[in-house]
This record gives sequence, C-alpha cells and structure tokens, in this order.
Amino acid sequence: MRVTKDKKIETFDELFRYLIDEQMFNGSVIVSENGSPIYTKVSGVGQRGESSQLNNQSSFDTASISKTFTSMAIMMLKEQQKLRVDDAIEKYLADLPYKGITIRNLLTHTSGIPDYIEWFEEYWDRNKIATNQDIIELFLKGEKPELLSKPNEKWHYSNTGYILLAELIEKVSGLSYEEYLQRNIFDPLGMESTRPLSRRMEKEINSIVDGYIYDRINHKYFIPDTIDEHSYVYFLDGVRGDGVINTTAEDLVKWDQGLYSDELVSEETKMEAFKSAELNDDTKLGYGAGLHPDAEAGYGFGWSIEENETSGKILAHGGYCAGFHSFIIRYVDSNKSIIYLSNIDYLDFNENKIHHDIVLELENILFDREIRLPIFPSLTNSTEEIKMN
Repeated sequence: MRVTKDKKIETFDELFRYLIDEQMFNGSVIVSENGSPIYTKVSGVGQRGESSQLNNQSSFDTASISKTFTSMAIMMLKEQQKLRVDDAIEKYLADLPYKGITIRNLLTHTSGIPDYIEWFEEYWDRNKIATNQDIIELFLKGEKPELLSKPNEKWHYSNTGYILLAELIEKVSGLSYEEYLQRNIFDPLGMESTRPLSRRMEKEINSIVDGYIYDRINHKYFIPDTIDEHSYVYFLDGVRGDGVINTTAEDLVKWDQGLYSDELVSEETKMEAFKSAELNDDTKLGYGAGLHPDAEAGYGFGWSIEENETSGKILAHGGYCAGFHSFIIRYVDSNKSIIYLSNIDYLDFNENKIHHDIVLELENILFDREIRLPIFPSLTNSTEEIKMN
C-alpha cells in the first residue's frame, strides 16, 4: 500500500521520539528518495565536555565506509589507465612476501591476507601511533603472516588489503592518499566536510564530534581511549585506506548521488565494481551476512551487495570504530538511500545491535512497510507499537 509523504514523515517522527526517549539515538540520519532528503534527524551531544549539540555540519568518523572511497580511487586510476584491477600487486609494491595476489583480490577481500589489527593489539607499543608503513614493514614484511587461504579461494575481511590499496593509490598517482581523494572525489562532488582525519595527530576541528562508549546501566559515558579493549583508536589513528574518513550525513547523500552519474567513472566501470566477486568455485554469495536477517551478501569493489525481494539491489557498507557506528545503504533500483551516523557505542557490545535494528526500521518506513516497537525489548519497558496505516 502506497503511503503519503506526510504519513511517512509522521511515522519517522514517532520512531525517533521513541528512540530519543529510550536513549537509543545520538547522531545524524538522512533518508532520501531520488537524491532529495525526505526525512532528516539530528539529535544528541557532539562533544560532551562542552555539551555541544549535534547539527547538520557535525562530522563523524565513518570507519569502514572509508573503503568505498578507497575503492573508487582505484576505479578512477583504472579508467586513467594507470593500473588494471587484475594486475598483481607486486607490480607496484615491491618486496611483499606474497605473489599472485591481484588488486581485485584486495578490493573484494579475497586476497587471503590476514587482518593486521589483532597483531598490532598484541605486539605494538600502545603509546605510539602506527602508520601504513608500520603495518607494511613490521606486519607484512617483518612478521610475514601466512595467507588464510589462496587468493580468490575464500572471503576473509581484511583491513590490511585496504591499507595496501591506499599505498598503491599513492604510488601510482604520485599524490598522497588524502590529496588524491580531495582532488578527484570530494571536490568534484562538493563534499566540503569530508576528509581523512587522524583525530589524535591533527589540530582539533570544531565540527568534528567525539565518539563515546555508553554504559546504559549506570548512565555513564566514556572516551574509548580510556578503555583498554578500545585503545586501538589511539595507536591505529595514523592508518589510512581502511578507515578514518570523517564526514557529515549531508556529504554522504552527495556521495550516494554522485555514484548514479558518470562524473567520476563510467557506467561500465561501475557495473564491474557493483557486482559480487566470484570465487574460484564460482561462488558469489557468502562474503558475510546481508543487511536483512538470513540474507547472504556478496562483495564487490568496496561495497556489500545484496539482492532483496522487496527492496531490490542493495549496495551498502557499515562502519564501526569504538565510539562510532555508521551505515550507508543505497537501494539502487529505486534511487533511495539511508545515511545513519552515530557517535554512541555501548559498553555491552551486544547492545550495538540497536544501530542495525534502527536502520531496518528506517527501511520499513521508506518502503511503506509496517514497523513495530519496541526495537530492543530487553532494554526498555515500553510496549508501544507503531504501524503504517
């Protein structure tokens, strides 16, 4: 049943009244159709010490959503004929202990290269901030970890692969990673509030919001740096390619819409990028869980890919870094999108399912489906229900 725009807005409002009352939302959301926001919500505190309120210009750490920009930079270099995605990485990055891994493998998490984060958590001096070169020299060239599988045999989510892609961008373009993205993606799309940012290494910027760990039971907020299991936010703050791009919800709408045009790359390149990789046994699904329960996703060049019976083709990426949760979800068959940015993480990690559940309810409203509350029954005494009429 088709629902009027006014009714959708009313339902979005009811949903967020509930979420804010139950202290389940602190962030910025934009829901769009055909490139135009149909609903925007910004609520909560950006910098708790100063009690600054979030606004439309508040810039969040998007964590792994950064991979969508890294992959686009590779696509642009491909179109500039400076590389081929099926080139072996040793053609550009010498002395790595692996042969036969392609740029495509790095893009699609099929290289088999282990993730660097656990190793750095165990062996790195936590008082020092690591860079891409530290990861390459100490982990890849020094430790020389064995591949988890042969290239293109299995999916293994690897932040290390996107570190190597950032290095490759610099090697091939002659520009820094930051400068290449600025000149070729952010400036052309008018993304004035978007940039890679090492929060603990650079001068403080007023629009940058802090991320917090929230203890719901005791109603206390903590900076992630002060919690041992989250201390990586400090010592991995100098790494590029797999994370650290900070942006606003408004700029991510520009990013979403820019991907419908040929301004950055051709339709042919996007078709290649936005289809799931095929493993050696022709498997296309199994990269990981999809957006929806029981759905399997594939993975293309920097995007999770899901085919949904009612929502159509979905290109999406989530982002998590202690203190921040984010989603960009693109329903490409209908030119709809959901941008979700939050600077609240939960001390009980299981409670972070709240963020995913909120996004699913936003989708239900967007596609004229019924939603029901409470979203997370174990965390609230509310029995309120909201239904689409």
